[in-house]
Amino acid sequence: SKGGFKGSVKPSTWLTLTPENVKDIHMLGGTILVSDRGHPPNDEVAASLKSKGIRQYFVIGGDGTHRGAYSIYEAMAKIDWECAVVGVPKTIDNDIPILDRSFGYKTSCTEAVKAINSAHTEATSNTNCIGLVKLMGRHCGWIA
Repeated sequence: SKGGFKGSVKPSTWLTLTPENVKDIHMLGGTILVSDRGHPPNDEVAASLKSKGIRQYFVIGGDGTHRGAYSIYEAMAKIDWECAVVGVPKTIDNDIPILDRSFGYKTSCTEAVKAINSAHTEATSNTNCIGLVKLMGRHCGWIA
């Protein structure tokens, strides 16, 4: 579903992934599904997954995303819905103890360098200017 956890409780956001609509997503930044935990009630997400007959639920993200996925798993168990929940770590914070580097990290560093270089060029090209760069992520400020 588009919209992350929040989108999973809205039937209008569900889409079918086909070879045609995913063939070029590796060339796009971000995600075609939209990143948003949104914090919908776990029982509503579980009921939505059950109503759609979902038996495998994949989540991609950092520790907050995985905590949310586990809570949804627990909510599915309460309504006796058997569904495998698979967590794929992806974080620019690169704070996963057993991994040297999570995917997404190298890209975030590369894009940060581009943004910082552009901000520097703009800031030094004119009088009385500053360059300001904001990086996404909870603890990623050190990337800059």
